[in-house]
Amino acid sequence: MKRFMYYFVWVFFIGFICYLGSLYYMSLKSIAQTTFDNKLFLIYSLVFPVIIGMLLKLPVLVKDIQQQKKWTFDWVKLLAIGAPTFFIVTSPIWIYTSFGEHFSDYLRITISTPFATAAGIVLGYCLLDILKK
Repeated sequence: MKRFMYYFVWVFFIGFICYLGSLYYMSLKSIAQTTFDNKLFLIYSLVFPVIIGMLLKLPVLVKDIQQQKKWTFDWVKLLAIGAPTFFIVTSPIWIYTSFGEHFSDYLRITISTPFATAAGIVLGYCLLDILKK
């Protein structure tokens, strides 16, 4: 029962953060539409999925921290999963650079789909998952 309550509280907390984040997202979206300045909206839409991914890994990380073992860093997972998802998450920013001219077709696909959001969640989870005990 204790384990159930532990995970239930975490799910409630993550859900509450998602709710607050979506309210803030909608307010930033309306501000961006009225001021025609969508930099803050773009940055938030890139960073928030990463935070959600980190929150999904956090309950297990808290249990790992309570153990008294040596910490390790999984470089292979960082390079194999973290690097490609980081490129996908930051792809909306790349389109405004000279680097984005070479990949313009690819970048338009990732911007117009929820692919970048899913990659952000995976990246956030991976950032905490590469720390092992």
